[in-house]
Amino acid sequence: MLTNAPKTIQKYLLIVVIATLFLVPIGIAHSQTITDLEKEITEKNQQINQKKGVLSDIEKKIAAIRGSNNSLSQKIELMTTEINNLQNSITETDAQIEEKLKAIEDKQKELSEKKKFLDDISGELYIESRNRVPAFFLLGEGWNNILRGFYIKSSTITFLKEEIEKINGDFSSLADAKASLDKEKESLDTQKKDLDQSYALLNEERAKLQAELRKQSSEKGVLSAEITDLSKKVSQLQSALIAARTAGIVSSGGTTGTVAGTSISQAPAGSFGVFSIGAYTHRNGMSQWGAKARAAAGHSSAQILGFYYPGTRISNGTVVINGVNESLMSTIPVDGYGNLSFEDYYLLGIKEMPDYFGLEALKAQAIAARTYAVRRTNNGRSGICTSQYCQVFNLPLKSGLWQTAVQQTRGQILVNGDGTPAMTQYAAVHGAWVNNVGWDTQSGNGGNWFNDSWERISGVNWFYRSWNTKTYNSNSQTCGHSPFLSQEEMLLLVNGYLIKNDIGLARTPNKARLLPHDFGRCVERLDYGRTDLTPYSLSEMQSLLSNPVRSISNVNVAFGNGTTNSVVFYTNRGIVSIPGAGFKDIYNQMAPGHMHIPQSSFVFINIEKR
Repeated sequence: MLTNAPKTIQKYLLIVVIATLFLVPIGIAHSQTITDLEKEITEKNQQINQKKGVLSDIEKKIAAIRGSNNSLSQKIELMTTEINNLQNSITETDAQIEEKLKAIEDKQKELSEKKKFLDDISGELYIESRNRVPAFFLLGEGWNNILRGFYIKSSTITFLKEEIEKINGDFSSLADAKASLDKEKESLDTQKKDLDQSYALLNEERAKLQAELRKQSSEKGVLSAEITDLSKKVSQLQSALIAARTAGIVSSGGTTGTVAGTSISQAPAGSFGVFSIGAYTHRNGMSQWGAKARAAAGHSSAQILGFYYPGTRISNGTVVINGVNESLMSTIPVDGYGNLSFEDYYLLGIKEMPDYFGLEALKAQAIAARTYAVRRTNNGRSGICTSQYCQVFNLPLKSGLWQTAVQQTRGQILVNGDGTPAMTQYAAVHGAWVNNVGWDTQSGNGGNWFNDSWERISGVNWFYRSWNTKTYNSNSQTCGHSPFLSQEEMLLLVNGYLIKNDIGLARTPNKARLLPHDFGRCVERLDYGRTDLTPYSLSEMQSLLSNPVRSISNVNVAFGNGTTNSVVFYTNRGIVSIPGAGFKDIYNQMAPGHMHIPQSSFVFINIEKR
């Protein structure tokens, strides 16, 4: 909303809008209506919420699977221990059986030997009993010798029989022990087989769970990537909506870095980035992105309005016009629409802030918009336009959180101490500083204004950006130039500043030739009326100075309260300090392509060197 902006801003914006309108038919620029943008943002947010719901379900499934998998792993670990114990028992039993079999084999061998010996002794005794007795009678062999031989062999036979019986007893005991071991091993084998089968089933179930876990994790990754992509698109659309609402030209968001150190790191070594803090703004009244961050931090609409519009109060249903206290208008004359219901129609068609900014920010916006309309129309005595030059109104009417904000603040406006309607200008971004208010930071001071700024916290990319496009639209003409300046291009600017301000001149210059080095090569440049001039080359500019700048090793910026006091270059000739306004002047005059600092009534910039 730029109604009360300086005429130079209005003129510039009018030129930009007209140029854009002429370019649209031939496909050079593209624009969308605010309604289209809001609809697309709503659709994308719905898709994000739907995918987040699915993602939440998947994460629950993953947690359940991991829990089941852990339980199965514990069971498998216990079962593995049991199987190992059984296997050890089986191995031990096998060893015992082998030992028993060896003992039986040894006993069999011993029994065989004793039986053979018994047979031999028995045979000999039998033969002797038949031959030696007759020999006693016939040959006279000594009886004592015969009896002694019989006794020895008979004793041997008795001993062998006893040994054989003992061995037979050992056989019986060993056989029983082996049978018992065989039965025990059979039981152990059965148990191990059952455990092996259970183990296999558990492993199979775990493999299924792991496969399902991989599947769900893969789906989670895909969904997360889709949500991230949609969120980026929503962010771009939100920036586009702010641009459309602020200047009537659609922007798809910043193409250059929005955070210090990030964007310049993408530039070639030795490059410079010139970053505008606050972009296109008058810095009066409420910062809409600042209000968004404040609402997210728990600030009420009253607190938000109290900061951005100090000295005002809320009046409910009445206003002082021309010294007379009267009720708020019930209808409002709207250009192209006629008289409309103020509360139930006109305010519902205001397209200045999207629902995702939060209810308290929306309530603050509703009160500011209502107040602006009352002041603009003198409480219904005159009409109001529907563009950004007043405040944007179009169809269809909004519902959702904006409708709630309008209804909950019905009849509320901001008034000055005398009851007259307050001036409630507002803009998308101010750059951490509000005119007549001060630093728009969490701490309330400028000690760490960059990171402490509510706008910085909100994440809006217009808070800190290098502008190299012709219009708000990041897809518009760039003359093929990146958002960064090379070392030579910055040398052109610094030497150009010295020449323009007659600092250290060696000879008289033609200051009309202080032009962008690509002047005349970009057919879309409409900044200059003359095309018959040739820009100075760097060597020509350096020849105009008694001690020219030939190299820049570093740059520092000195900040004040919402302003850039000076830009300090460290050069071959020493320090070259340029006032913030002076640098902005030479930059907007000589920067190549469509690079520019889009600030009109102030200078708040930073310069970074790669």
